[in-house]
Amino acid sequence: MEHLKFEQTNQTGLLTINREQALNALNHDLLLELEDFLQNTLPQQDTRVLIITGAGAKAFIAGADIKQMQKLNHFEMLKFCDLGQKISILLESIDVVTIAAVNGYALGGGLEIALACDFIYASENAKLGLPEVSLGLIPGFGGTQRLLRAVGTRRAKELVMTGNQINAVEALNIGLVNKVMPLNELMDNCYKTANRIHKNAFSAVTQAKRSINNGSALSIRDALELEKQCCAVCFASVDRLEGMTAFIEKRAAQFA
Repeated sequence: MEHLKFEQTNQTGLLTINREQALNALNHDLLLELEDFLQNTLPQQDTRVLIITGAGAKAFIAGADIKQMQKLNHFEMLKFCDLGQKISILLESIDVVTIAAVNGYALGGGLEIALACDFIYASENAKLGLPEVSLGLIPGFGGTQRLLRAVGTRRAKELVMTGNQINAVEALNIGLVNKVMPLNELMDNCYKTANRIHKNAFSAVTQAKRSINNGSALSIRDALELEKQCCAVCFASVDRLEGMTAFIEKRAAQFA
């Protein structure tokens, strides 16, 4: 992979967007690599938690490659957005817990990629925003929809319509990110969370992700039905039997 770097320790994978000289901006080739990784490479790995970060200390992903985008025509832009949205949906729906380790700028498409992850951990130097209106555009990789679900309609409108960038502390205060920490502690915190997840029944973790993600667009009655079904799937698993038996026997569970 030319623009991506992947390494794995036990069941935690680290995917680095590797265009440091361009602040890890998303061009077409990088997006194709990311799509192929999520569709074909990752399912072949024994990965349960995937941490995504950017190369260097300045940027997670500083947005799309504007020089390349400027040359696109209307129909090519539709295809570009299709590709970006497909990647966001893949990130959101895969049976792997995803953590965006935002180590600097997360702007435009970069923030959209982070929003598609399950958690966002940010370094103190992070800057986040959707500045597309300053270019005569709006977010096209799912940013308007995922942002409003993360921070509410009014805050989402303000961020999108002004194009303002916010710092990590403000992002934490409005619920856009989960945690803020010094840059040199960012990866350690991501791995600590990954290790905590590994102690749990992964079959239950994946059902929880499905229930939360798929239930958010349903009525409360339909969402409760979905939750009930996901819980029943867990109850039929060997992990549930092991977890309850271990609790009664006062020992650590040995999950599959």
